[in-house]
Amino acid sequence: MGRNRHWVLGVLCLAIAFQVSCGTLAHAASRDIGGYVAQAEDRFVRNVWNFIKNFQAPRAIGSHSWKYTQYYWMEPWVFDGSHDSYVDAVDLAYVACHGGPWSVACHDGIGDVDFRNVPGYGDLPNGDDLEFLVIESCSTIIAFPDAGFDWQGYRWNGPGGIMRGMHQEMGFRTLSISDNGIPNYFALRCLGNQIVWSAWFGAVQDERSHPVWGNGGNYPGWASAIMPQKCTNDRLGSYVADPVAADLMWSVWEG
Repeated sequence: MGRNRHWVLGVLCLAIAFQVSCGTLAHAASRDIGGYVAQAEDRFVRNVWNFIKNFQAPRAIGSHSWKYTQYYWMEPWVFDGSHDSYVDAVDLAYVACHGGPWSVACHDGIGDVDFRNVPGYGDLPNGDDLEFLVIESCSTIIAFPDAGFDWQGYRWNGPGGIMRGMHQEMGFRTLSISDNGIPNYFALRCLGNQIVWSAWFGAVQDERSHPVWGNGGNYPGWASAIMPQKCTNDRLGSYVADPVAADLMWSVWEG
């Protein structure tokens, strides 16, 4: 009987030690999500909420634990002057708004943030953190077929370069329709630890397979993404070290 008590006590101590160890690991691997909503239409609120609601409690994905910690109205300074307290203070930012080529609108249909002119995102040595930027808007993520895209100018070492360590940026290259299932589909695919940009394309295609607006084959819009080539396989559960200036850029698009 005494031997059995010692054995149970040993198992209990081991379990406690394991819990403490795992708690420390989870804390060290915590990752933050931010949601940013244009002050124009109610659907933008729903778009962002339907993604971040899946991360109200910490969600373990691979070696990381993801939880939303910011949920704000969009203002230009969220992306520019105070970016390191907002979009660049989280690891994944989900944005819903009106948009145009390279730009988003914080209040209405007029673009007031041009991503060619914002500070570089994801600059870890200077306290910035953003890895993944998702913009659910029309036409913001310009892909190569749509413009003479200056890859170097869009990078951190060029004028107006945004890629100062950010891993992937995704959205639409065309007009798009929102207020649908895309945010939920995307969250579920991310929770399954799919490659992030691929999860975005998959979510768009999931919605396309259940069209409600009767817009034909391009509903709800053509997805697009840009990223350094070394980051093409990054997932929420694991991703490579931050890209640097020498890394080649890569684009993927639908349509």
